[in-house]
Amino acid sequence: MSTVPTRRRVVARLAAAVTAAVLAAAGCVSLPDSGPVTAADPVPQAGSSVALLAYGPTPDATANQIVQGFLRAVAAGGGDEFAVAREYLAGPAAETWNPRAQVRVYTARDVTYSQAEDGAVRASAVAAASVDSQGRYTEAAPDSVIELDFTLARTASGQWRIVDLDDGILVSPVVFEAQYDQYQLYFLSPDGEALVPEVRWYPDRSASTLIVRHLLEGPSPWLAGGVTTAVPSGTRLAEDTVTVTDGVAVVDLTSEPLAAEPAQRALMVAQLQESLRSVPAIQSVDVRVGSSRLPLEGESPQLLRNPYVTGNPVVVADGQVQRFTGSELVPLPASSIVDDPRTPALPYDDTSGRPVVLDGTDRLVSLPTEDDGGALLLTGRDLVPPSVDRHGWAWTSPRAGDGRLRAVQPNGVVAEVDANWLDGTQVLAVRISRDGTRAVVVRRNDDVAHVEVAAVLRDADARPLALGDPVRVGESLTDALTATWVDERTVGVLGTSGAEPAVAVHLVTIGGPSADLPPVADATRLTAATGDRTIVVGTEAGELYERNGLGWTLAASDVRDPAYPG
Repeated sequence: MSTVPTRRRVVARLAAAVTAAVLAAAGCVSLPDSGPVTAADPVPQAGSSVALLAYGPTPDATANQIVQGFLRAVAAGGGDEFAVAREYLAGPAAETWNPRAQVRVYTARDVTYSQAEDGAVRASAVAAASVDSQGRYTEAAPDSVIELDFTLARTASGQWRIVDLDDGILVSPVVFEAQYDQYQLYFLSPDGEALVPEVRWYPDRSASTLIVRHLLEGPSPWLAGGVTTAVPSGTRLAEDTVTVTDGVAVVDLTSEPLAAEPAQRALMVAQLQESLRSVPAIQSVDVRVGSSRLPLEGESPQLLRNPYVTGNPVVVADGQVQRFTGSELVPLPASSIVDDPRTPALPYDDTSGRPVVLDGTDRLVSLPTEDDGGALLLTGRDLVPPSVDRHGWAWTSPRAGDGRLRAVQPNGVVAEVDANWLDGTQVLAVRISRDGTRAVVVRRNDDVAHVEVAAVLRDADARPLALGDPVRVGESLTDALTATWVDERTVGVLGTSGAEPAVAVHLVTIGGPSADLPPVADATRLTAATGDRTIVVGTEAGELYERNGLGWTLAASDVRDPAYPG
């Protein structure tokens, strides 16, 4: 959810109960007791060795000042595990408050405070994002509001203290970026050939332990149906921590991996190594059970990770599918059964797929090869542009969603893929990730556009069966037209946002924030090879634009529907 929920407090009852108890007062540093209410955010420059300092409550501070001081101490609390922040709490809250339950990130605008006569204080701010206790990031929808209620009571010496509050912390984007980083947990495609990332956000100082702990626990529910893991059931950290010494991360596990087959152990170690790779202090990983190194046999498995897309994109020009080399157009073999080629899709290198194209809006056709002249694969009313996955299936859907996607192989075998959450919606785009385990879908429901990612469920032969329940991404977007995969964890979306009302390319991290690229007038299509520097945009007027520094360069005219493999 993008708006952080709040609880109403029964202030009088709690205040009376806590005040009757013996509460210790604390304080040493003076806080101002006059002037406007503002939010302080004293974060050092990147790379600075200066740490944030937390100060305890001052004597005779007002209830408002106690809440403000608490939030300042929270901003610096990563270094002392919020010990100073707890000085602002009293009663059971001082022990039970869980700062790691949730991170609420507000925008650059100030936090505002309101106070009731009985001392209750509400802190309000415009939401930017939230991170749950498992490190899962949710971007906030535009103009979402965070409201946190603090119940305060006076101690026996007359000092205000917080006696009830929500678990979690409230921080600015600058503090969040200074204390948290993005990491990937790597799971496996069901065929055991590809690594699949799930983005998580952790405090830097505990990242290695949290990465391993959550990798062992498995993927989030939305992803679970599309991936697998080589971690044997029940496996946990033996010491509940990962130690890093001289660049070596020691991962000491319980005994379950010893009973696994050698191939499974090797895959599990590969998952651990890839997941810990993004921790700067780690150069190698030593996996142990007890005091002994986990026995491994043979060479490490060679797993596909963010498949690199090579070659040049194709476009439609002069009524024909052509390859754009950067300086010229080279026609692909023309099909005698295609009159109006649109939105081509290409297979990845070394896969069994075939190039396909829409003929008009209602026919999906494979393009000719040296062996045949192409074939009609599928018909349907107003089909969305196709996407070819690494198993060779070409995916599409009627724009009028009926709860099913269509996937077809080059030999004409059709799979109807259950996606009941698309029933009754307008489907704008369907793109399959390069590892074949996830689909990004752009749809419009009641005139509201949604960008969603769902797991692809397949049988043992990689035939697609269904899409799992989706998770929304790109919540900051106000409209979306189409999407493409940019890398293993990022999709590019053509759309608008509150920050950029013109249609622009938005880089949306699956499990992270969105970033805007400069707009391209009348953009209608986009595609990417590997990374955001390879994004190509096509316009309604038939212009093709490529990335150039911070902007775009016109690369060709009188072409449309650019496509890289995928």
